[in-house]
Amino acid sequence: MPLPADIVAAISHRLAEHAGLDLPDWVVEARAAARIAATGLAPAEYVELIAVGRGAAELSELVEAVRVGETRLFRHRSQIAAVIDGVAPVLRARGKRAVRVWSAGCAAGEEPVTLACVLARALPGVQISILATDVSSEALAVAEEGWYPASALDDVPDAWRTDFERDGDRIRVRRDLAALVRYERANLVDGTTPRGCDLVWCRNVLIYFTPAARRRTIDRLIAATSPGGFLFVGYSENLRDVDGLEALRAGDAVYYMRRDEDTGPRNAVPREIAVSRASTPVIGVSVARTSTAERGVLVVHGVNRTPPSGIPIARPASRDRADDDSGAVERASSPVITRATKGDTLALRGHPTAREVTIELTARLAIIGLETLRVDLDGADLLDDDLAPVLRRARAAAQAAGVSLHISATRAGARRWLARHGLDGDA
Repeated sequence: MPLPADIVAAISHRLAEHAGLDLPDWVVEARAAARIAATGLAPAEYVELIAVGRGAAELSELVEAVRVGETRLFRHRSQIAAVIDGVAPVLRARGKRAVRVWSAGCAAGEEPVTLACVLARALPGVQISILATDVSSEALAVAEEGWYPASALDDVPDAWRTDFERDGDRIRVRRDLAALVRYERANLVDGTTPRGCDLVWCRNVLIYFTPAARRRTIDRLIAATSPGGFLFVGYSENLRDVDGLEALRAGDAVYYMRRDEDTGPRNAVPREIAVSRASTPVIGVSVARTSTAERGVLVVHGVNRTPPSGIPIARPASRDRADDDSGAVERASSPVITRATKGDTLALRGHPTAREVTIELTARLAIIGLETLRVDLDGADLLDDDLAPVLRRARAAAQAAGVSLHISATRAGARRWLARHGLDGDA
């Protein structure tokens, strides 16, 4: 027998209030009707029960019943590729010895298991720690046990199947990889927020939340992400207009980097991208930063020779094109171009800090397909010694990623600084 509309509305309200869920009426009605039948209560009595403290256990059962937990191993391959080719090289460039990850809304564990496989290979020698949380106790029980149907292996690329062990009609990830993940029950809307995460992974969760719950959750996700860290959400969950985040594109995947909290006016400076249709299209990005100490200005100029037809270019996603798949591929516009090259220049101005330069180099090295990167020191009025290890790590990361990094300096003072720090090999 269908539930009255006012009962469905009252139950929906309680689910939104408690867990931030905004579900279709038919889902709430079908799942709530089953729970009401299980308790033997009248619909109105059930609504009264879940509204008070003594009904907390039943409210948890109801959340379990309406939970949407569909996922699978290595889901959305382009986002996995973005972690391998975009995020991991940046973390290596920073010289990270330990990487913290939060897999929020982890369901039965397929996503944190996937991240464990990917990061263990992409960051050899780095200590990986993955916190995986979900509101569902049942889902977490499956995740902690770690066994999945053997058919789940069909979703795993061939190159990664050795990371899994098979036992009859079920599989599980290798124990050394499983040990990288710790599971906890947590409500995304009002639970405890982890801090200092290099990577936050929360896909296809926000779409089920009310607007208010979505806003609170986004704030928590950003708070959990360290400055310069990365945030991934689902394909239909757009965060381009969220302050403090910079959208990056890798193929058809868009992900986000949290901006450094200390960069001040950067949030107010538009990221202007002007594309010329000449034989060497130029993408220019100018970012000005100041503080009470007028620390300096960094100017980034990218020179991008258009590749032959069909070769994709990955780049930071502009606000009006982050969801436009056609923007992922540029076509050759001039017969003069006969080969694919891609280069960027990071020109330092004023008194740049190590943190500022790290963030800018991070963004450049995260561009998939980048071939050359030039760091121009001539415009800097003052070069601090702590910039040297930043450039040294960037050079090592660029070499590992197959990018040719050159440090350019013609001024006598800048050349002496490079020589003093052993970085004058190509200046």
